[in-house]
Amino acid sequence: MSESQVRILGLSGSTRKESFNSKLLGLALSSAERQGADVTHIDLGQTPLPFYDGDLEADRGLPENVQGLKKIFENVDGFIIATPEYNGFFPGILKNCFDWLSRRKDSHDPMLSSFDGKTALLMSATVGGSGGVRSLTSLTTQLHYLGVTVLPRPFSLTHAGKLFSESDSLLSDSLALLDDRVSALMANLKKS
Repeated sequence: MSESQVRILGLSGSTRKESFNSKLLGLALSSAERQGADVTHIDLGQTPLPFYDGDLEADRGLPENVQGLKKIFENVDGFIIATPEYNGFFPGILKNCFDWLSRRKDSHDPMLSSFDGKTALLMSATVGGSGGVRSLTSLTTQLHYLGVTVLPRPFSLTHAGKLFSESDSLLSDSLALLDDRVSALMANLKKS
C-alpha cells in the first residue's frame, strides 16, 4: 500500500466546543496528513443519530445517516479516536455510533464491515492526572470486540489545560510524542 492510499478516519468522543480531545484529534489528523494519509474527520456532535433501538431498526431498517456513516467507515483503513472520560468510561455518543454501525443493512452486508480488519490509534486528553486511562481501556475492549486492532500505547495527555498553547498547538515534547504515535499507526497501515 502506498502512502497516498492510507485512509484514516478521525472521531472525537467530545461534543464540547473547546474540547481538548477534539483539539488533540485535529493535531493528530494534521500529522497523519503530513505523513501522506488521506484523512476524513466526522464530528459526531453534528451527525444526528437516534439512540440505537432494535424496534426502530426492525420497523424502518438502518436510518439513512447510519448507512452513510457505514460507507465512510468501510472505506478507510484505520481510525484515530480521541475520547474524554465520563465516569470511568468512554462517552455514550461513541457507543451509540458503534452500536448502529455494528448492524447489517441486509443479509448480504458482511458482519461488522465497518470495523473488521481496521486498526486504531486511541487518545485521551484530561485536565487532571488520569489521562483518561479508564476510558481508553474500556474503548479498547469495545473495539477489540468489533474486530479492530488497537495499537498498544495509546496517547494519554494529562493536565491538558497547561499543555495547549493559545493557538491550540501542543508544547513541543507532547507534540513529538503525538507525531510518534501517528507514525506508528501509519507504519502499521502500510504493512496491511
